Amino acid sequence: MRGYPPRAQRGYVLIMVLGALALIALVAARFANRIDELRLQASSLQGHAQQRLQMGNALAAALYTVTTNPLGRGGVGPGLEPLLYADDRPYLLPQGGEIRVQDQRGLLPLNAVDRAQFRLVLQALGVPAAEVDGWIDVLQDYQDTDSLKRLSGAEAQEYEALGLPPPRNDWLVSVRELNRLPGWKERPDVVEAIEQIASTGRLQFYNPNTASIKLLAALLPAATPEQLENFDTLRRRTPFVSGASARQATGLPMEREDFLFHGGEELRLTVAASGAPRALQYNVTLTFGGAQAPWLISEAHPVVHHSRDTPDRATPFPLAVPEAPKP
Repeated sequence: MRGYPPRAQRGYVLIMVLGALALIALVAARFANRIDELRLQASSLQGHAQQRLQMGNALAAALYTVTTNPLGRGGVGPGLEPLLYADDRPYLLPQGGEIRVQDQRGLLPLNAVDRAQFRLVLQALGVPAAEVDGWIDVLQDYQDTDSLKRLSGAEAQEYEALGLPPPRNDWLVSVRELNRLPGWKERPDVVEAIEQIASTGRLQFYNPNTASIKLLAALLPAATPEQLENFDTLRRRTPFVSGASARQATGLPMEREDFLFHGGEELRLTVAASGAPRALQYNVTLTFGGAQAPWLISEAHPVVHHSRDTPDRATPFPLAVPEAPKP
């Protein structure tokens, strides 16, 4: 038996070998998991880069189209057959990406709101009737240049008591500022809904060809749902040229001084990538013949991507944009 280690020592060596093998297996498993994590991160970054590329291409295509075509009654292009409708309908690019164009004359101008109309809008969005006037008082106190508080409004003292920055006492620069207002900030659902139908416009003119049905219902409180649905169906095919033609076709009282059946130079562009939960929204002013550029972007921010139409129902974007070459 000489030349062999004792039985106890042989058992100890076996335990050491098994332990070393277990440690190697654990390290190998951790290394494999790390490789998988890195692979997933690389795939995620590649997907993010692809989404950014799609949104960049969509914005470029939208800006090119709106600046190289005349403004029409319902969008850009020929008056009665718009190349690109400006009523926030989705357009899909062939290489991926979604574009929505909204004429800001089809939005509620928060810097020139009519109190009676705005009251109807807020009630339709779920604000109790007893609280509506208070909401409007707070908004108007935020906008006016004095420090006199309205009946249910708020000025610097009320903001300070709530730990909020003082009111701007000037025009709203962004609809998203509503999240800073007392009362308003407790209802982000209402603010989000208003963001979709309102702008920071200062002129109280509306284009019924591009306004949402919710807004038209507030502007025309006597209208029936059937009349509004009929009007929406007809205008989506061919924009109306005047209030008289709209009244003749639908019976709606649209011969009003604040109704202009033509698009304006201020647009809201929303671009999104395929499958992305967030979109980018831009407020754009067209400056034809401008010294610096044919457009001015006054605001850009991310928004939730509300895809209201399935891809097979969305309209292909009218501009033929070639696909980027694959590496």
